[in-house]
Amino acid sequence: MTFYRTLTMTSALALFAGPALADLTADQVLADQLQQMSMYGLTAEVSGESRSGDTLTVDSLTATGELPEGAFSMTIGGAQFTEQGDGTVLMTYPNTIPLSIAGISPEGETFKVEMTITQTGTQSVVSGSPEKIRYDFSSDQFTLANFRISEPAEAAELDMNVTVTASAIAGFMELAGGTVRDYSADFSIGTASIIADMTAPDGDEGNFQLNITSNDIASTYTGSAAPQNLGDSLAVSIKNGNTADGTMSYGATTYSIAADTPDGSFEGAAAIGSGEIDFKMDESGLDYGGTNRDITASFGGSAIPFPPMSFKLAEHSGRFAIPVIPGDDIQNFALRIAMLGLEVDPMLWGMFDPAEQLPRDPANLVVDIDGDMILSQDIFAPEFAEQPMMAPPGQVNDVNINEIRLSFGGAELTGDGDITLDNSMGMPMPYGVVNVMLKGGNTLMDTLVGMGLLPEDQAMGARMMMGLFARPGEGPDTLVSTIEMKQDGSILANGQRIK
Repeated sequence: MTFYRTLTMTSALALFAGPALADLTADQVLADQLQQMSMYGLTAEVSGESRSGDTLTVDSLTATGELPEGAFSMTIGGAQFTEQGDGTVLMTYPNTIPLSIAGISPEGETFKVEMTITQTGTQSVVSGSPEKIRYDFSSDQFTLANFRISEPAEAAELDMNVTVTASAIAGFMELAGGTVRDYSADFSIGTASIIADMTAPDGDEGNFQLNITSNDIASTYTGSAAPQNLGDSLAVSIKNGNTADGTMSYGATTYSIAADTPDGSFEGAAAIGSGEIDFKMDESGLDYGGTNRDITASFGGSAIPFPPMSFKLAEHSGRFAIPVIPGDDIQNFALRIAMLGLEVDPMLWGMFDPAEQLPRDPANLVVDIDGDMILSQDIFAPEFAEQPMMAPPGQVNDVNINEIRLSFGGAELTGDGDITLDNSMGMPMPYGVVNVMLKGGNTLMDTLVGMGLLPEDQAMGARMMMGLFARPGEGPDTLVSTIEMKQDGSILANGQRIK
């Protein structure tokens, strides 16, 4: 990561740097910045390089890269590298830095995007040695604004204003090694925001506004960086030696969106009390998860055929883990989605249950599965998306149902189980056991029938099905079922063969 790669807030953070470990020169720090860019398949050239005493000045830098289809170039204003006499180098930047990105798309069309970086109190102290270099960075405020699309012409007609701001930035990054560099980093941001305002081109109607603000952001991560080409897939990148393992937490976060269209208006807002994200990328695959807490949301507008609504959610979490590198070995996958403590707007309740016959307990949904599979194709390679799907990119061998839970209106459905898939006959054949429990199901159906929301004949059909597949469990209005799938293709429900 370098100060030249400022397309995202994370890449901008890598500009900055720390305490003295050994003597460094300004030229060595600049060389390190260029080396970091070259590891990602970029060719970088500086212009306006000059020396005055202990200070090395670079007016601008241009980085170019070739993709399998297309190319791009990026030009950004420069920086000053001042040797401080104690073995460290101070990096400082102009208050205003122009940034432009141009290129050729896979379809052969040219594009050009320009923006401006403004900053106050931004600096890095670089220490150590070229073999083990440390960047300690800080910035009072960092803003990316004046977003302009000058090519293609049709996109340039769009009136768009996007501003990204971060304040109270502090942290460090340390890199060690030669061809493959190990790194560790820690950073915090007091407040970060994104504001977007877009208006349709002349002759069209409509506009769109987006506002996102997050506070108390903190992240810690480690990994290794290895040479790669811009067109490399994620699998190739990891095989080359690129890894990452980290966490990020954040405090109060708000979202708002508003749109005016020929069909009406729409407004929405959401707030999150706190949350965190964890991520990992290595030869075992890609693993990404996170949790949000104390969520509120509301939306309304003339484009929606019902009054403004609001919702609350105590917790929302998820996890997604898949293998990345294809091969013959068995690898793990996982998927978890959880929404806990969902409270619906009383106005919405009142629309279909004005007499409050249904319990208003918060609703919950949990789906948690994992298992083993063999990945036979590189699903992140560009050519994978372009070629027709003649066969699945892999095979699933086992699925563990760790938890299934759905609760609403006083009823709760839970389940777990283990399923093995026999892939020897072409079409996967499952065998294993699934356990299911339903509490309060009959009571809920009786209430829905009494409210007129569920026809009596449909409720009767559902009860007949439950009688076929389930047996009474412990406690009132409780049904349990054990579904067994045999290797000979037969299926048993509570020991009774149904297929």
